[in-house]
Amino acid sequence: MTSIKIDHLAKIYGHAGLELKIRGKRVERARVNITESSRLFENMVSGKRFDEARRLTSRICGICAASHNLTSIMAAEDALGIDPPEDVRRMREALILGGWIQSHALHLYFLALPDYLGYGGTLEMADDRPNDVDRAFRLKKLGNDILAAIGGRPTHLITTQIGGFTRVPGKDAVSVMLKSLKKGLKDAITTAGLFSSFDQPEYEREKPFGALAKKGAYPILTGTPVIGHHYVDSRDFAKKTITEDKNYSTSKFVSFNGEEFMVGPLARLNTSHRYLSPEAKACFRRSDLTLPDHNPFNANVARAIELVHCVEKCIEVLESIRSRGNCIAPDPRSVAKALKRGMHHGAAVTEAPRGMLYHEYDINGKGFITRSNIITPTSQNLYPIERDVKAFLPSMLGKPKQELILEIEKLIRSYDPCISCATHFLDVRFV
Repeated sequence: MTSIKIDHLAKIYGHAGLELKIRGKRVERARVNITESSRLFENMVSGKRFDEARRLTSRICGICAASHNLTSIMAAEDALGIDPPEDVRRMREALILGGWIQSHALHLYFLALPDYLGYGGTLEMADDRPNDVDRAFRLKKLGNDILAAIGGRPTHLITTQIGGFTRVPGKDAVSVMLKSLKKGLKDAITTAGLFSSFDQPEYEREKPFGALAKKGAYPILTGTPVIGHHYVDSRDFAKKTITEDKNYSTSKFVSFNGEEFMVGPLARLNTSHRYLSPEAKACFRRSDLTLPDHNPFNANVARAIELVHCVEKCIEVLESIRSRGNCIAPDPRSVAKALKRGMHHGAAVTEAPRGMLYHEYDINGKGFITRSNIITPTSQNLYPIERDVKAFLPSMLGKPKQELILEIEKLIRSYDPCISCATHFLDVRFV
């Protein structure tokens, strides 16, 4: 029996390794070992006021901070029966689209592209491909600037509140954002064409997809979770999914009805492609994708198409906000009136860049959280990652060691687990 052990996967948001057991041409075991120490965010949130959770949970991920922040707020609003005005929802959508833009640009250019072009990292490409590197930084900056303009800073937002915002960008700031987005759309379209031009390994393994669905929309902040062909009420999401602990991992492994399911860009594209923005639809038609698509390597193509959608949709959303004044959060005293004696239960499911994100809170009559539950996209993708590695690896046996390792890395990175199972894995040992 051959063992391949990758003790440390570099440049993921946290610490993980990969362990493979191979007998002949059969892969007997594939384990993603999440070795990050328990961070206990759910315990940290418990005992805090409902309006403090957003500040804590945004620290779960520096890249997806906006998604955690708003999902936390929406779960608290659900518990307290607070229904924000439409303009608040639009401003939140513009904010989260900025988060998607910077996250997708970061993954595509800084983590995925060097693999396709044979470089060790993006900066190594600067002399040979300066246009690609410049485009990478422009798109990353575009997303960061939107987050800062609406959220107060690029990460760990400070303007978001229960019911709205403490402040919103003025007319001039909105004009600057729109001008930058219209320039950035060309960069996003070029990105989609670039990633559609790369050959992907011929590999497919059918599995259910999990994504939000909403008639007439490519949903991000609102929609109904759909796993396979099953529609799940947001408040029942945790009840319908099974969370398992593994003795080799500190992360949750999540399944639905005992089955794995895949979340993220490819799942969303398979679910809601008909509702892409016009330019994103055109990029999709120019790609070689044929839906349903079960090749995880194509997630980067889906991610690049989504990048176009995010830029174009953000323009549409910002132009549709009728009154920025409606976005200001209500007086805290009026929010306090929503609290009554007894327990309040609320939940929210949104789409973070990597897939469905779930926050659930129980809040007592004094406004303190007594229980919390958070299910991240990466925990939902761990079963598919392990099983795809196990199914894909036999086709690579007999290849040179470094080629085999690179292809496994590319497969894992295609899922973008918590900002990527990143550049090159370290300490690879064949035993």
